[in-house]
Amino acid sequence: MIKASPFLLFLNLFFFCLPIANAGEEKLQIVMSTGRAAIISNEHIDETRARALEDALYSAALLGGAEIDGFSSVQAGSQLDDHFVVRPSSKIIDYDVVDERFDDLHYTVEIEAAVGELKKVDCQNRLFNTVTMFAPVFRVYEKLPAWLSHHPSAMIKSLQENLARKPNFNLVNMVNLPLDPKELTRDKTYSYKALTSGATDVLNGDFAFATTITLERTVKKTSFQQNHFVDVMVESAVFVDSDYRPTEKVTHQAKFPIGNFFPTQLMSVLASPNRTKIRGHLSKLISEHAAELETLMRCTPLSATMIAKEDGLHVPIGSRHGLQDKRLAVVSNEVMPWTVLRVIKVNANGAVLMPLNRKRSSAQLSGQRVSFLEFK
Repeated sequence: MIKASPFLLFLNLFFFCLPIANAGEEKLQIVMSTGRAAIISNEHIDETRARALEDALYSAALLGGAEIDGFSSVQAGSQLDDHFVVRPSSKIIDYDVVDERFDDLHYTVEIEAAVGELKKVDCQNRLFNTVTMFAPVFRVYEKLPAWLSHHPSAMIKSLQENLARKPNFNLVNMVNLPLDPKELTRDKTYSYKALTSGATDVLNGDFAFATTITLERTVKKTSFQQNHFVDVMVESAVFVDSDYRPTEKVTHQAKFPIGNFFPTQLMSVLASPNRTKIRGHLSKLISEHAAELETLMRCTPLSATMIAKEDGLHVPIGSRHGLQDKRLAVVSNEVMPWTVLRVIKVNANGAVLMPLNRKRSSAQLSGQRVSFLEFK
């Protein structure tokens, strides 16, 4: 219990949490707020402005979400006072002063602020993906049963069918062309392969991948028999953007028995593998591989390099990738502090951004890589 002072009699103590403006949401949001400070002396107008700005930032944090702890007390006379301790749960990432003015009594500052938590999300949930599937590589080792040798082709066909069924997935078939980033980024005029294969360009914001399937036999010997297995590895190398920037590799491995060989031919025949069952195992492996590939591409953050022009910062990705007007993006690295940007123009394959803080120059941001925030 709180001990009352001679002038303050404790009446009641209670704690509560009061949500304000979408508290608890972990996304970034843009809020407008106003701060005001009393002018004590014209000689300290800069200090007064700083207090007004601080008040505006404090209000922005409340609008972004806050928790308020409070208690009530009563003075000896009987006047009831409420005391509050405000604990903002949101961070102000960036802000811009949109207006400031003062009169004889007060200095007022209006700001536009980006408030929230920029936590790393497990999946950005891209709305649409264009994916080019390039030529696979098969590594089938000797001494495998002949009936297994044609399975890699069937597995690639199954992978293609699995991905083509994924929602919001545009699969481009280039399985006759090897995925060679150095060759593919050459000027098409001087590339014989590109001219003869009718190669489709992988655009910024789009994905490309090539899959390698390896089948290898392993043998485990005992005193009475030989246990034969096929070791399967399916690995896809994934690239993004027109410069074929590598992202991650998706790998699945499995081992399946393909037969037990005994001293007598009869027993070996009786122990021959169930081919239908093995085909089922391989089909399941490909389905799992397709699902992980789709998740990797859908969850890869949408990003691009900005180029400064007269009307703003241009990026070579647009509505085709899910961008919309007023979409937010951020730049943050060792050189550049947190900077929030907003899409002001968008077309199918491009967008124009402007920094929220107008003091950030486009020239300073040109060449920086910007990441767009989570899609819903």
